[in-house]
Amino acid sequence: MNKPLNGRIALVTGAGGGIGRDLACALAAAGAHVGIAVRRPDTGEETARLIEAEGGARSLVLPMDVTDRTSVLVGVEKLAAEFGGIDIIVHNAAAPDSAYPMPAVDSDEAGWRRQADITLGGALSLAQAGHPYLKASGRGRFVVMTSNFGYHGAAMNAIYSASKASLRGFIKSLAREWGPDAITVNSISPAAATEVTRAFFGQFPAMEAAYKRKFALGDLGQPRRDIGEGAVALCSDYLRYMTGQTLFLDGGMFPSA
Repeated sequence: MNKPLNGRIALVTGAGGGIGRDLACALAAAGAHVGIAVRRPDTGEETARLIEAEGGARSLVLPMDVTDRTSVLVGVEKLAAEFGGIDIIVHNAAAPDSAYPMPAVDSDEAGWRRQADITLGGALSLAQAGHPYLKASGRGRFVVMTSNFGYHGAAMNAIYSASKASLRGFIKSLAREWGPDAITVNSISPAAATEVTRAFFGQFPAMEAAYKRKFALGDLGQPRRDIGEGAVALCSDYLRYMTGQTLFLDGGMFPSA
């Protein structure tokens, strides 16, 4: 079986559920040993069980609050000590605010800071803590999960859109800084139906049909297959010459991006 990440060490934040869990499992299936960074260790244990069930890769649950720089540093150093280094960092953790639409005029400072601290603050803390290990790897990969909302905007989600859009400048700058260290820096903009989404559409098939029409491929996508495998390619040697870019994995939902 082809394992393009065989023996590499990866850290995935927000890996206790949703797309984060699919990312962790996809990287593990490709041969990487995975640090499962989560705020709640119980959710990370479930991801670890799924990785173990597939066999081949090792995993380590890392209690981590990405808004706390000390927590990030401790988690990064623990993973490196356990497995002997770090080759890949995927920042997926995000505030749940996007699930609760709100007019910009009603948004408060706490909501702004929460999203900025998790999205941007987390990315910066992971970059600072992880850089020495990614540089030592000789083939480091730093990936952040962004959103189509960050490129096209979204009514009732201005803060989320702004926080995701800001990652674009961050990865482009970091790609220029870290290029001499043989580290690629990219982002992924995903759109795929999670289990929760599919369960919802199971009750409202007419809404599912209407939603599918937004995708050029007419397919809602599967996070593990369509997002996870894209992350594997980005973190492997297949796309070693790609940096400072965003990989749109959205089934053509926004083909003009």
